[in-house]
Amino acid sequence: MSGWRDEGDIYANGVDIDRLLEQILSDPRLRSSKAFSTTKTYADEPIIRRGSQMDSYLPQKIGQMRELQRTPRGRTWSETRLFYEQARLMEDFEDNCPYHGQFQSYYPTYRTMTDRQLRGYFTWRARVRAGQVEQTAASFAYVYLYELLMGIGVEPGRKAFDAIEAFWKTYRQFDPGMDRYVPGWLVDYVVEHDLPAELAAPYAHLEHDAAIAVLERAEKDAVAAAPPKGCRRQPTDFAAMGGAAGEFAQAVRQLSSYRLDESRLYKERPEDVSCVLLAVYSRLALHYRGSRTQGLTETLFGLRFAVRHVMYASAVRYEPGFHEDCVYELSPTRRYVCKNGLWSCDSYHDGGARSAKLGQIVRAVDRQLRQALGYAHPLKDHAEAKYLVKIIDDEIAAYLGWKQASTPRRVEIDLSKLAGIRSAAAVTREALLVDEEREDSAAEGAPVASPSSNSFAAKSAAAELRAEKQREPVVAPCAQNAFGATGDGSDALGLSKDEAALLQALLDGRKYAGPGNVDLMADAINEVLFDLLGDTAIEFGADGEPQLVEDYAEDVRAAL
Repeated sequence: MSGWRDEGDIYANGVDIDRLLEQILSDPRLRSSKAFSTTKTYADEPIIRRGSQMDSYLPQKIGQMRELQRTPRGRTWSETRLFYEQARLMEDFEDNCPYHGQFQSYYPTYRTMTDRQLRGYFTWRARVRAGQVEQTAASFAYVYLYELLMGIGVEPGRKAFDAIEAFWKTYRQFDPGMDRYVPGWLVDYVVEHDLPAELAAPYAHLEHDAAIAVLERAEKDAVAAAPPKGCRRQPTDFAAMGGAAGEFAQAVRQLSSYRLDESRLYKERPEDVSCVLLAVYSRLALHYRGSRTQGLTETLFGLRFAVRHVMYASAVRYEPGFHEDCVYELSPTRRYVCKNGLWSCDSYHDGGARSAKLGQIVRAVDRQLRQALGYAHPLKDHAEAKYLVKIIDDEIAAYLGWKQASTPRRVEIDLSKLAGIRSAAAVTREALLVDEEREDSAAEGAPVASPSSNSFAAKSAAAELRAEKQREPVVAPCAQNAFGATGDGSDALGLSKDEAALLQALLDGRKYAGPGNVDLMADAINEVLFDLLGDTAIEFGADGEPQLVEDYAEDVRAAL
């Protein structure tokens, strides 16, 4: 076979093979020879093939590629480096020898293929590059994807991304298992080549990240607007929410395990549910800030931290050089950092799952709001924490009060009563006139009310004054303090002896030295006082010691 050349399939002396085959088949002596003659009605005819079409034929380029892995330098390369160098060598090679067998490999490369499989792969690849994507051995498709990831046969950057995406979307109908790998590779490709983040949006679950960012922003706004320690919190300003409530509800729909969009109440009154949800979340954020080591959003979705990120996981790919140090912001809650050639991902690593804890909060809001509105389809009680129900009920009451106060008043005028109003006005005027003014009015021709009308108006005015006094509220002496306590001592609050001692020590400014776990007792006291104050009474300072909020000291002292 040394006398053949790959390009053009011609003899070394320049003879055209197609012309030679035509001469052989048209020779009368050969056609009448034993090889072409038969006495049977049906018989196989000998086929004369080109050398490149024979199974035993190996193109020179493939031989060079095979030789590369046997060189001293090639033996020192890693499997991925060898694959990359061989791919560069075979970048423009095409063959014409289809392969219809099977080829399966967990990490397929040229080295894992037989000569026959190699020729079949390069034949299939030539058709794919021409726009003819056909089903073939599964590992052939992955080898082609590996080539595109390394920029073999395509310009790296946006063109390579488009080629990877287009091939995957076409071939996934033959191999749906590609969906496990290719979307992640597309995200990594966008990050590595600094492409627009919008390209990765369909494959990176960015809507999940964006929803968490909305909750983060709501928590930060609530904490920033909180009063200093020791001061009372101002009521929720529902008028200032604007479109933030709707945006917050949309984020909750993405993140909550409780399907808010399937709630009857939300479908009928989305604005009411959205405003109460945002108000409750803001109050909970303040509660967590004062009584927890983690914020509310971190409690629901875990801590945000950086972990080592393997680019193109499960793919065979070689990077010729180290990637320069960089930071890529894929979304407000996901950031990729490359330092010294190593990648890390700073994000919430919750896997894009919905939060069950958030679902409990949303369902409790839905249930309590239905109860407050007298909705026809109530939800069953799931025994949520008392402080949570208290916060929800307070915000619902505040919202309904604000909504009622801000509702425009409707004024109806009964035109049929205008004549009576004029008559009553004339009577009132007559009652206020002195004799001289009455004489002047008579001289000018003004109507004068009769004495009977004057007497009737006076009686009506007196009756209206008596009714007004009866409508005034009667203020009775208060028999209870601000908390409803009767002065019985700590038993009225339901505190244990140790809890009452801790609370008294905080009131006196002393350090508690009694028995019991201070953290647990502080939580128990907060839960009891929350029903009375509507806020956290005991907070932990920077030194880790409990302290009573000064603004509530007198109220707590009165309750004890």
